[in-house]
Amino acid sequence: MDDEKEKYSLIDWIGSVIGFVVIVFIIFILIWPLIDPTPNKSSSLKENLHQATGK
Repeated sequence: MDDEKEKYSLIDWIGSVIGFVVIVFIIFILIWPLIDPTPNKSSSLKENLHQATGK
């Protein structure tokens, strides 16, 4: 029984770490336009959509 509990806690810990990394990545993507270090800032989502659809 202890062995099964040990496995579950390890899997649970790994899942939590993966979830944390995904959340941090999403937050980073959302705030990137504010901290973009390039001289010519990245294109806005509207401009990218315009270029992708060709409209």
